[in-house]
Amino acid sequence: MSKSDPEFHIVVFPGATSHPRRFSIRRRTVKILLITGLLAAVVEALFLVQYVTRSGEIWELEALRSEAVQHRQQASALSSSMEDLRKQLSTMREVNIRIRMMLGLDPPKVPPSPLGLGGKEESNAAMPLGGMGGERETIASVSAQLQQKLAWMKDEAVLQEQYLHELKGIVGERKTQWGSTPSIWPVRGWVSSGFGRRVSPFTGKDTLHGGVDISAPMRTPVIAPAAGTVAFAGSEAGLGNTVTLSHGYGMRSIYGHMDKLKVKTGQPVRRGDLLGWVGNTGLSTGPHLHYEIEVSGTGVDPLKYIID
Repeated sequence: MSKSDPEFHIVVFPGATSHPRRFSIRRRTVKILLITGLLAAVVEALFLVQYVTRSGEIWELEALRSEAVQHRQQASALSSSMEDLRKQLSTMREVNIRIRMMLGLDPPKVPPSPLGLGGKEESNAAMPLGGMGGERETIASVSAQLQQKLAWMKDEAVLQEQYLHELKGIVGERKTQWGSTPSIWPVRGWVSSGFGRRVSPFTGKDTLHGGVDISAPMRTPVIAPAAGTVAFAGSEAGLGNTVTLSHGYGMRSIYGHMDKLKVKTGQPVRRGDLLGWVGNTGLSTGPHLHYEIEVSGTGVDPLKYIID
């Protein structure tokens, strides 16, 4: 090996009888090869570390994406269920309004509905998303919408509960009044003369008919159309055998031209109790029941109270 140009000599013996082969490699070349190999190993190690790191991030990203899809599906299902509940609450509110109108009460206040309620559901939870940033923003938006719906339904449920308690109290107060309001036919037949002005079949003059005449065969049962107390049971001029019921609340009902009476004065009756039977007593042209209703002493059309 020369001092000016040091070399490494390599001798190779191919076989026992063959001549040896000699190779010379400069030391500088060996150093370059060693350094190059070392650098290649370092670079390969760095690439391996980077690959492992990126693979872990990709796996984590896929897991997060899969979790986000599940959250979107759950949010969509929850949103659909909440929409069904909202519709049920809205139906309850409509029924509440109708009942209050029937009772002569002011309609209930309606809390404003949050945006996105009603109509066709187009929640962002069902939309395809590009990246995790967009997914996080969408999930946050859906979460905000669900919280808004939940807050509205909570307020609506509390309000409906308050109104139902109010209606319960009012209905309890008026239950007795409704039970004492004539609301069914006292006899099954057909109306032969209505309430109001008519030509009298006896005098031929224009007169006021204070009730309705319900024609029916003799001995057809006559029942009480509401609870009350028998204020009068006996014979009365013009109406023949008559029953008068006092229902309270300034209301009473009268049943005339009956054949026989089943009740007596002072007797309490319930809706559906037998009062007597259809007859032809008093000033009458044939078997029928004369039926009157008075409210605070003024005659009203009985047909307006009949609901069955």
